[in-house]
Amino acid sequence: MKICIIYYSRIGNTRNAAKLLEGKLKERKVDVELVEIEAVKKPSFLKAGRSAMTQKELPITNTDVDLKKYDKILVGSPTWAGRSTLHIRSFFNIADNYEGREASVFFTCSGSIEKPQTGKDIKNYLGEIGLNVIDEILSLQIKREKIKDGEQDIDVFIKTIMSK
Repeated sequence: MKICIIYYSRIGNTRNAAKLLEGKLKERKVDVELVEIEAVKKPSFLKAGRSAMTQKELPITNTDVDLKKYDKILVGSPTWAGRSTLHIRSFFNIADNYEGREASVFFTCSGSIEKPQTGKDIKNYLGEIGLNVIDEILSLQIKREKIKDGEQDIDVFIKTIMSK
């Protein structure tokens, strides 16, 4: 099995979560590749929030990722103004060869993980564009590069995506 972890990270929290998932999957002898979505220009805190609220896509540079070589795709996003980053949409609007692949979602936030709108945003979008989205969503509250809440759910998330 080959898994691609696609994510955007403005300050590094989602990158850390992606690397944590990569390590957990590699412990299970899974072939994993990380793909960090690269912004043309890193948005400021305010521009990032405005983009999320208005659902305005932000331009990215890495547009040549071949997704057909993966069995499953994990998609990660930070939470901006209670929503997912639009870099995810920008990436999948350019990418191809992903239809029918299984996908799952994880997101990071610095506030409470009780508001799962971010995960639902990504999950719904991925389903709309043709991915088979697994119901399990991983939510991680991260502050100053340390997981504050959600760590207890990582193993369940991994087990769920591996069993589908």
